[in-house]
Amino acid sequence: KALAKQCLDYLTKKSDAPSTSYCYGMKQIIFSSPMKEEKRAACKCLKESGSQVPNLDKDRDNNLCKECKIMSNDLNCQKLD
Repeated sequence: KALAKQCLDYLTKKSDAPSTSYCYGMKQIIFSSPMKEEKRAACKCLKESGSQVPNLDKDRDNNLCKECKIMSNDLNCQKLD
């Protein structure tokens, strides 16, 4: 949840890009975690990050994965090992 807060400015158009620390943190969790449950949870969190954010820019929410260069939006989180 702490990581998700770091991208709120981007999702609500208060900044031009998601924070570097947010993107780095999500990459570390998704690609470095030895536990597939953590990877899947991080993936799901990233894909659903803006679902309850007031003043959310839908385009930015849909492009968050691409902006962080983490994964494609059509990735199935349940298939991460």
